[in-house]
Amino acid sequence: MFMYHTGDKTWNWENWDTVFNPEHSHCCVNQKTKILIVTERDISSVDWTTSKDIVDLTWQLHILYWNEKKKVFFINTTDKGIADRFATAVFSTKKRKADEDLFRCLSGVNRLKLATVGLKPKYGGHIRYQMYAGIDVEAGLTEAQKANVRKSNLFGVGYEDGKDISIGCSYKGTVWAKWVETLDYWIEWCNKVADKVHDNSISVEEILKGALIQTVVTSRPNAVPYGIDFPIELYLSSSYYMKTEILDDSLLNFDITLTVEDDSSPLTFSVSNGQMSEEFTLEVSDKHSDGFVVTHKSGDLIFVSDRKKELYLAEYFRENPPEIRFCNQSSLDGNLLTRAKVHETQFSKDNINTLNWDGVDLKKESQWQKDADVKADDSIQYKVISMLNSTDKYAVIFDDDSRGEIADVVAIIEEPTAIRFELYHCKFSGGGQAGFRVKDLYEVCGQAEKCVNWYPRIDKLIDRLIERESKRLSKPQGTRFEVGDGKTLQSLKKKLKFFRPEFNVYIVQPGVDSKRITQSMHDVLCSASSYLQETYAIKLQLICS
Repeated sequence: MFMYHTGDKTWNWENWDTVFNPEHSHCCVNQKTKILIVTERDISSVDWTTSKDIVDLTWQLHILYWNEKKKVFFINTTDKGIADRFATAVFSTKKRKADEDLFRCLSGVNRLKLATVGLKPKYGGHIRYQMYAGIDVEAGLTEAQKANVRKSNLFGVGYEDGKDISIGCSYKGTVWAKWVETLDYWIEWCNKVADKVHDNSISVEEILKGALIQTVVTSRPNAVPYGIDFPIELYLSSSYYMKTEILDDSLLNFDITLTVEDDSSPLTFSVSNGQMSEEFTLEVSDKHSDGFVVTHKSGDLIFVSDRKKELYLAEYFRENPPEIRFCNQSSLDGNLLTRAKVHETQFSKDNINTLNWDGVDLKKESQWQKDADVKADDSIQYKVISMLNSTDKYAVIFDDDSRGEIADVVAIIEEPTAIRFELYHCKFSGGGQAGFRVKDLYEVCGQAEKCVNWYPRIDKLIDRLIERESKRLSKPQGTRFEVGDGKTLQSLKKKLKFFRPEFNVYIVQPGVDSKRITQSMHDVLCSASSYLQETYAIKLQLICS
């Protein structure tokens, strides 16, 4: 959108036909909300022929929204060159907002990662424009601090109000984002951007200082890894499956887990569904052409396939490395290290809940036994499910325990205006008694982070649960439903079109003594908590002893 200031008390919306040909255009206006929309037919020749009979027929869209209280109006148009003419026709006085204040629209974006930085010299010279992208962005930001250049345009991605967003801005007056949404959403977005641009307390320099920067590293970070996740590409399709020369299975049933828990050993991880298992090593070094390499270490040789092509999993990871997260709140993507800003060093006491674990074997996590009809009533999962069941408020309680799980326990509450999903990640204790073993938190914190990938795709989460139940019953084994059934899930999926989804994530680790949490334990809890809070505004809670 383009943003304009105006002191006019009235608008001349009916002058739209001085800019657009009414024979080839349609107009609609809402006087109450001050929205003017014009659709315009555009016929043009094509480049690949001189024939006048072959033309392109397209429709241009032009939207003008006037916020009288803020004394601004906004224009969204598929033909940028016409924006000023459109503005002049409708308003007697107008001035397009075009300066570095527009970069304030980046304020409030969590985990802002700039993809491009464009700079222009202030005083001319041989170089008229410089564009920095990817790993060169850090150099661009450094250059932007100098007095002889101005920031021309910035574009980045991040999270705001619990949603992943993109945001771009140019000092010439354009602000843009990539999404497909309703007109109401666009109007709300325009108003929010205007509030930021007018807020003189926002410092653009401070925003840029807080941006996440990816740097190329030549060795593994000197920090303890605790979380790893499949590349996001694998989550975007349900058609991927894993296979060996003998077996094959859906990606849904595979876990990716770290097999290293210190700050200096080689970075190793495994992919397994219980029947197939392969361990890999990720080595970061400038001796490799790509700066890193993923190699087979042990186990099966697994292929990944989408029914069209297949690759050894090690080859796939070389092109699409898994993301590894560390206790110092940094993350590694191949040889690109992203250092997050550390905001908290102590996990809030308000998010620590204790439970009486009498009668529970702290080393027994799963309630499943060989006999599917008999459940281990001294297990951690059985205790959690019993606790939830006793409240009698859940529409669904689903035991998702096994490889490829969303969480050990998924509980769903139907509320008057929202559907709340509670994800419980349970982990057995490293000792028979509660204590202060930081290793008790590594894997379960990684699982808690991984599950938030489902938040933007709640409908897919429900589909996944239904499929997991179907696969389990085909064995045959006992149902995963403790409360509710498949029909309940289908009903909730339909209601998501009208109800707001909410997410709560819980770590259940009875091996942690709430009164003896060490700083190293706080570090891993804060890292996971910050990730959940800054991405999708999800609170992380710990249930312990």
